[in-house]
Amino acid sequence: MAELRPFRPLRYNPELFGDLSAVVAPPYDVISPARRDALYERSPYNAVRLILNRSDDPYGAAAELLAAWRRSGVLVRDPRPALCYHVERFTLPTGQTYERQGVLGIVRLEPFHTGRIRPHERTFARHKEDRMRILRACRTNLSPIFGLFADRMDALDPARAVAAERAPDVAIEDDMGVRHRVWLVTDAAAITAVARALVAQPIFIADGHHRYETALAYAGEHRREHGPADDAPHNFVLMYLTSMNDPGLVILPTHRVLSGVAGLHGPRVAAQLRRYFRVTPFPRTARNAFYAHLHESVDEVRLGVAFADSPELLVLAVEDFARLERFEADLAPAVRRLDVAVLDAVILRGMFGIACAAAAEAGQLTYTHDAAEALGALTRGAQAAFLMNPPRIEDVQSVCLAGETMPEKSTYFYPKLLTGLVFHPLDEADEAQRLS
Repeated sequence: MAELRPFRPLRYNPELFGDLSAVVAPPYDVISPARRDALYERSPYNAVRLILNRSDDPYGAAAELLAAWRRSGVLVRDPRPALCYHVERFTLPTGQTYERQGVLGIVRLEPFHTGRIRPHERTFARHKEDRMRILRACRTNLSPIFGLFADRMDALDPARAVAAERAPDVAIEDDMGVRHRVWLVTDAAAITAVARALVAQPIFIADGHHRYETALAYAGEHRREHGPADDAPHNFVLMYLTSMNDPGLVILPTHRVLSGVAGLHGPRVAAQLRRYFRVTPFPRTARNAFYAHLHESVDEVRLGVAFADSPELLVLAVEDFARLERFEADLAPAVRRLDVAVLDAVILRGMFGIACAAAAEAGQLTYTHDAAEALGALTRGAQAAFLMNPPRIEDVQSVCLAGETMPEKSTYFYPKLLTGLVFHPLDEADEAQRLS
């Protein structure tokens, strides 16, 4: 169902850049202003200057820079179509070390209604407009979409076998301590074998929903202006694919911080929460016990809650979903028992009357993956912090297969994919033949 093809990567000239660690960047949506400044200082060729340019006209400046880098040979296009076999090795703060394996290629864009490519969470309009402007200006996929397939790991065996025979084309360690190794797989038999192994698989978008929807819209603009052209580059998008069964597939929680809600009184809200949840309180000094209780059950919906004007940390557990029915009546069965859906529908929307997407756009609702940072925000003017457990990969799959979506910022697949390893231009043919 999913059509994966090789492509001719546009990449930093290996004769000029033996080590890419100075020029790669995280995805645009996790780069703070301070991080952007640091990446600017690191190299005049850092990819942040393309994806998050700080000029008055960031889109025009990025397009001019991309063109200049190509003219001067900073960026060069490989002569042969390839898939990129990408291995990431990383260690979590818990001390556990993982390795995740995937391939980068171009995948034919499909509207979500076909079921061939499926989203799992909702998106923000502002981010899509921003990414559309950068795509129109640069006419290049600057960062890959992160996709998942449900097949066994052996779908990637042909690429893995090629990689086992030689040193990687790229080997770097990024700022998060993640070790990246990339092999350009140009062997036609290996490429065909990987593509055929995935052709019957639907793809679930793990990360990059905004950019995928933008790519769909961009392709639609081209079709309306120039007519259909099935194999034109704009009908494909740069995508990284890994198996849902990969033991290195890690999802981290995304916590919520709330500010600027008129009349929010923590003790009064806590009393209201007791009508719907089993509430276990902990003193502020007992954070470790609070965290342990929050995380000890994977089968029960549990949320951590703290208010700036309350001395307690609370763990909420759902004992009876019938109590929540009036808040969740509009949610599909695949969604309503998710921790993040309970927080979104029951507490934020149902009790506080907060439209989460609008609150996030306004900066009233913010997100962090660091529990200590979420609780620390309460000493810096925030009113409430909501600590989450990460969704399970089977939950993500169930939601996708049901044709539903989770609330915005439900998942954080770690590590994020780097920008700058390869790019995919949309204004030139890839010279990749249809696989038969």
